[in-house]
Amino acid sequence: MASTVDADRIAEHEESAKLQQKKIDTLAKWIRESKYTVFYTGAGVSTSAGIGDYRGPTGAWTMGRIRELRRLEARGNMGAEEKGELRKLLAEAEKKGRQKRVPMIDAQPTLAHMAMATLVRRKMAHYVVTTNLDGIHRKSGLRAHEQVCNLHGCVYAERCTGCGYDFERNYYTRREKIHVHDHHVGACSRCGSAVPRSYTGRPSSRNTGADSEGYRENRLVGTQDKAVGTKDTHINFGECLDDMDWNDAKRHCERADLCVVAGTSMSLRHITHFPFMAKRTVIVNLQETPDDRRCHLRIWGKTDPVFDALMKSLDLAIDSPPVWRPRDAVPLNKIPSYVSRYYREAARRLEQLTLAAEKKALAAEKNANAEKERKRVELERKAAKEAEESKALASFPRTFIIGNTVEASSTEGMVKWTMSVTSKDEKNAPASRFVDRVTYHLHPTFTPSSVSVDASTTNKNFSMSRVGWGVFPVRVEIHFNERFGLKPMTTTHQLSFSGGGSSNEVAVRVEKMPEIRSSVEVGKPVTSLLCC
Repeated sequence: MASTVDADRIAEHEESAKLQQKKIDTLAKWIRESKYTVFYTGAGVSTSAGIGDYRGPTGAWTMGRIRELRRLEARGNMGAEEKGELRKLLAEAEKKGRQKRVPMIDAQPTLAHMAMATLVRRKMAHYVVTTNLDGIHRKSGLRAHEQVCNLHGCVYAERCTGCGYDFERNYYTRREKIHVHDHHVGACSRCGSAVPRSYTGRPSSRNTGADSEGYRENRLVGTQDKAVGTKDTHINFGECLDDMDWNDAKRHCERADLCVVAGTSMSLRHITHFPFMAKRTVIVNLQETPDDRRCHLRIWGKTDPVFDALMKSLDLAIDSPPVWRPRDAVPLNKIPSYVSRYYREAARRLEQLTLAAEKKALAAEKNANAEKERKRVELERKAAKEAEESKALASFPRTFIIGNTVEASSTEGMVKWTMSVTSKDEKNAPASRFVDRVTYHLHPTFTPSSVSVDASTTNKNFSMSRVGWGVFPVRVEIHFNERFGLKPMTTTHQLSFSGGGSSNEVAVRVEKMPEIRSSVEVGKPVTSLLCC
């Protein structure tokens, strides 16, 4: 514990942003190329979640070592070497400052946890090996053994020593006031495996660690005992790892093209060989590790910013933490009696958090479905409109007849003339079906000089009459029905008073455009006496 702290490696280092980004881009390239990628994580990935690390400047073992050295100092038994070590440790702890802390059981996934889980879900990474007990990788959505293995155990795991099933609980499974090398929990509800009747919870031998023969020798449920009921998976100092977790880590690391080590000082040398079973190894950590020169790429930095930049380099969004409800959770009133009040309360908080998250997720899903339905309806309406427009355009008139007629006027020297616009095929494709209005632009001596005529049942040919004595060109603007989204068509008709008037066939020209509004005031057909 405290003896594993190295004062010469306690300092934290960060490199320039430019150099770090270059390395992160290289890591992103390697992840794209890798057919099998494994992450190997330590306490450093959980510090931003509020869980202290072990060998950082303010880590648990570091602070323990400081207390040891201060006791030596108080007794006057401190040599020059210990004094130098204490100075280094205190200086780095002061530099680090006070850190946010939350109970391990309450901690939630960090950005780094979710980046790894996102990559695993997207099949761009494949497995996580962690030395952390906190269970946060489970909370990020990774499934035990299938996607993550906990080398040193998990606070939520209760494992059967008979059938090997891992119960994923909603409470801290390790018993309190139990021998450090005793992991007894209870009986298996699946296979019936239970602790022998000879179990008392008191060791029958002083040899209780890794060198012992387990239950047969000391009557304690050890990390490698078989058929003695269920146990917690917490690995303490002086114990062997469970073969199940060891073999999981070995199998996946041997298969890896790339192993990314994150947030660990690599101090526990009995397991630090795993990352180097991969073809390539990358280390992301603030502190020096014994393997900095051995790895293929060394990134100096905090895990959250590094993984944030990595996901940006990969052009991937990081998933939000999922709703986590432990697979084998039990009702709050069914939690075993050995669980302390503190951890019962923690289980209650977890339940409240889960219910709130489920409610939020349900609301988000409801909103997403509503938005999806809105878009579906919108697309259907758009498709129906386009189909209607397409059908209408298929029957659109090809030719308009634009002309004027003349007749005698009661006013001496004057002529009454009438402009009109009709379809050449007025029977099957009448102009009034496709045209909203026609605007006639007259000689400036007329008041008003521009007149718009709406389509109506009584004026289907958009007729407009005037009285005058001179001829001139009339500019004709044909405004199509808005549902077609067409640009107005403009043409010119030369007014004629001879032979009863004149008319011209004009080919219909259609051009799509955004919806527009005419600035010309729409009026009704009128007859007025004007002179030009």
